[in-house]
Amino acid sequence: MKRFDWTIGLGVFVGTTAIVAGAWFEDLNIGFLWHPTAFLIVGGGTLGAVIVRRGVAGITNALRAIWQLRLRNDEDEAHKIELAKLAWLSRSAQKNGVKTFEDYADKSTDMLIVQGLNLVADGVAKEQIKEVMTRRLDLEDEEGLQDSATLEAAGGFAPTFGILGAVLGLISVLRVLDKPDALGVGIATAFVATIYGLSLANLLFFPLASRLRARHETQMKRREELVTVILSLGSKESPRAIINQLNLVK
Repeated sequence: MKRFDWTIGLGVFVGTTAIVAGAWFEDLNIGFLWHPTAFLIVGGGTLGAVIVRRGVAGITNALRAIWQLRLRNDEDEAHKIELAKLAWLSRSAQKNGVKTFEDYADKSTDMLIVQGLNLVADGVAKEQIKEVMTRRLDLEDEEGLQDSATLEAAGGFAPTFGILGAVLGLISVLRVLDKPDALGVGIATAFVATIYGLSLANLLFFPLASRLRARHETQMKRREELVTVILSLGSKESPRAIINQLNLVK
């Protein structure tokens, strides 16, 4: 079951409001916080750097993953049902033989389950099955961390380009040293880019990366539980033993 997750939008709203309110309490002109040139430097520079680091495909995949975060996946119950079904294959295999595993694998769309059950049906040793499954999990783990790595890269680049924008702004200020009245405004405007860089990194990029990493870690735990059940089937353990091992019944 998927439910809309409003906490991300709420967090961004609260953080942005706090920044704007803090500027207002300090009697700063809120208009100073809007500077298209600074946003262009920080946003464009960060995007370019991430393209160099991760490629266009990496950015596209990260955006897709962020979009999926708007929905909260409550898959615990479905996952437990899947584990229980796999566990009870042990009982069916005692009557129908390895064809039970082959039939279940043919109906499954999960390649981890398909590969694992086919290995069990072929009578492959438990150690070999574990080795094959571990390699597949390592590959899934590596692929699953790519999106969070893209956002972490953006979070690292954004403050740096914020500093670059501030330096460019100060260079512009140095050109009007003969106009003291413009110096204060120019220097204040120059540091807006730094605000943009730090805000994007710490309010958007790093928190989203952490959210993606946490979701991935939860998914990997579920995958490891699937492997545990498959290995138990290879050892011909009873369904009750498998279920108790995973604490599926409370």
